[in-house]
Amino acid sequence: MRKGDIYHDDTFTYHDPYSGRQVIRLTDYTGHSNHLYFTDPCWFNEGRSFVFTSDRDGHSNLFRYDLDDYKITQLTELQGRSIENERVFDHRPAGAYSAVNHRHYYWWQNGLYELDVDTCEERLVYQAPSDKVLGIHGITSADGRYVCNMVRDRVDGDTPATIDYPYSHFPHLYPSKPLTQVIRVEISTGEMQVVHEDHRFMTHVNLSPTMPDILTFCHEGPWHQVEQRIWGLNIQTGATWKIRPQDDDNFAIGHEYWFDDGEHIGYHGRPRDGKGDHVFGYVRWDNSEKVEVRFPFHSFHFASNGHQMIVGDGTRVFSHPDEPFIQLFKWDGERYIGPRVLTMHRSTFNGQHAHCHPRFTPDDKQVLYTSDLTGYSNMYLVEVGDFEDLPLLTADIKPQLT
Repeated sequence: MRKGDIYHDDTFTYHDPYSGRQVIRLTDYTGHSNHLYFTDPCWFNEGRSFVFTSDRDGHSNLFRYDLDDYKITQLTELQGRSIENERVFDHRPAGAYSAVNHRHYYWWQNGLYELDVDTCEERLVYQAPSDKVLGIHGITSADGRYVCNMVRDRVDGDTPATIDYPYSHFPHLYPSKPLTQVIRVEISTGEMQVVHEDHRFMTHVNLSPTMPDILTFCHEGPWHQVEQRIWGLNIQTGATWKIRPQDDDNFAIGHEYWFDDGEHIGYHGRPRDGKGDHVFGYVRWDNSEKVEVRFPFHSFHFASNGHQMIVGDGTRVFSHPDEPFIQLFKWDGERYIGPRVLTMHRSTFNGQHAHCHPRFTPDDKQVLYTSDLTGYSNMYLVEVGDFEDLPLLTADIKPQLT
């Protein structure tokens, strides 16, 4: 397998038995294929192409998918395994696409690479020290000048004494309070500067898609133990502030993401004591215009391009409650109504490659998601259509498990 190799996986089109919506399986290979993490930009070519990760010929690499002709193009020739912050992404390449630079940026073995998705040309932008552990995110600032990421010291337990599996390192990373830094790397020169540091387990660097100086990051760990999850950071001044302050200590908040306007941040939360309804909310980066509503539904992740309609991934299959459906929720001016069943995903969530991480296409007309319902993880695209035509997720809708 080499850069530029072309694949035409057999696509499969069907109608979901619950919603009737048309679903297209985009990939079909004896290896996992999944789109990027839901907060990481992947779309280009006016929303008709995207970058994804796939395991082919015994190696994990980055690929380009063109929806107009279902063509897959290999972009990298990586071998071996990478390392990253959370130790949950299976040591595979990921990163993020920069619309302003027309390039994809990804980390591999502590190196930051710039990748041309048309020519497959790439260059090393910056090499971090080998004794550090980095995050996977490669999002650029809105002006395309910087890539920001987390860098942390290694701690006891990074080298496992027993079998290693997704999230197995969380229990020791949170209490160990490793020195973690938010760095910015200037793309044109490779110059690195530390813009914030703390003795905490920190992850999820997300830059605003419209404000060049603003990003969010999180204090990571078990949600019920983390005092304040979402933080803002100005990468020019180093100023930090709480976003959606949790001073009342009532809710555990997380899975924050930027709306397309680059000013509002979506999130969801649940009561710290496990009793009562969840919440979904969004707020401006400066904590103004907060909207937060009771949300008596459950999904692991939520995503949206704005506040009008959000998509959730329900639950993993074989869980309780068992709701392995891609779900839609619509804002009616006062609350989110739904959920409506878009399609059954039936995924196990066994590792990041099998997390659905549903995300809307840029035009909001389709939802892209990943599922391992056929064994290997594959990518699927489902039409949204009229929200009112979709069935409500009620207690009598049961997933077919066998």
